[in-house]
Amino acid sequence: MRRILLTLCCLLFPFCYSATTVSATSWAYPFVVYDGFIYVVEEAAVEVQVGEKIGEVTAYSDMQQYEGNFSNVFEKGTAYYKINGQPTTQVIAVEEREGVFRKAEREAAYTYVSEGQAVSGSSLEKGEPVERNDLILGTFLFVCFLSLVGGAVYLFQRKET
Repeated sequence: MRRILLTLCCLLFPFCYSATTVSATSWAYPFVVYDGFIYVVEEAAVEVQVGEKIGEVTAYSDMQQYEGNFSNVFEKGTAYYKINGQPTTQVIAVEEREGVFRKAEREAAYTYVSEGQAVSGSSLEKGEPVERNDLILGTFLFVCFLSLVGGAVYLFQRKET
């Protein structure tokens, strides 16, 4: 009986521990989203001739993704500008501070789908984080299953002796 309890405890510890850990998104590079596309932002400020303001950051987070003109570096309200002589489909300027700009080159389509737009699929496909309560419920159900299996093994061994 002690052996079974010890085995169950050893099996359950990793699941209980994983239910309490928190993880964050790790970004490969600084970026902004404009008009449905990701623009990779250069590290250093550059001198560029900017034209009209074309948009601004509508959501900022260094932890998770959002829809709209999202950025993992710039705060909400940071302005985007057209660079004179260059199409916005290739490059834009992001105003780091008054009169200082960083160039951002278009890389790929921004494929994040918000909860309201997703109709089917799992939480991960919808871009939703897995909730702590879901992890706790899953751990509890797993413990119940292991208890049932452990009880059956114990009764089977007891019946044979």
